[in-house]
Amino acid sequence: MRNFSKNEDFIFEIIHDLKAPVISMDFALKNVRRDDFMDEIYKINKHNLNYIENMLTGYSLSKGRYCPKIELINLNKLVKEEISVLNFLIAEKNLRITVNIDKTDDCYVATDKYLSRQIILNLLTNAVKYAPYDGIISIVFEKKEGFFNICFTNPYDKKGTQKCSSKMGLEIVKKKLKALKGKLKISKTDENICFVVCFNCL
Repeated sequence: MRNFSKNEDFIFEIIHDLKAPVISMDFALKNVRRDDFMDEIYKINKHNLNYIENMLTGYSLSKGRYCPKIELINLNKLVKEEISVLNFLIAEKNLRITVNIDKTDDCYVATDKYLSRQIILNLLTNAVKYAPYDGIISIVFEKKEGFFNICFTNPYDKKGTQKCSSKMGLEIVKKKLKALKGKLKISKTDENICFVVCFNCL
């Protein structure tokens, strides 16, 4: 992963300051009865909070300040939770998400839940962002060669002009996966693109 710019500490402080009001809104919305409109605001705010946390964690990893806490988690459950966070974006583009998995019990891996959640949210957000309207995002779980893989596949738009995530975002994901002894692969065909995140089966 490339180093942050020489102004990284200044940027970190700005991001850190942005976190406080977002957390305040998150706390307030958690403790009220929400109608559909308020629920949408809550999910959008949650997405923004996750994005801020993602940047702060990437900074901490680059400085060697973050020590992963390894525990047993269900990746299938984690993916479903992040899909729920992105419901407002999914509905806006009228997307359909399909999940292909043989056995739910096989989805358990020993990893850092916090980092894994950020990795999944980042790649799922990319899949949603670059999928065409009315498209289908396919999520496939599989164990292969000592890794537990999750593939987020979405089609190119009709003009074939789809782009991948920004390099910075993917580099942050790679940094987090490195800390978890995992890896990221991106495969493309003429029809679709697949973000494959590989968690080490410890």
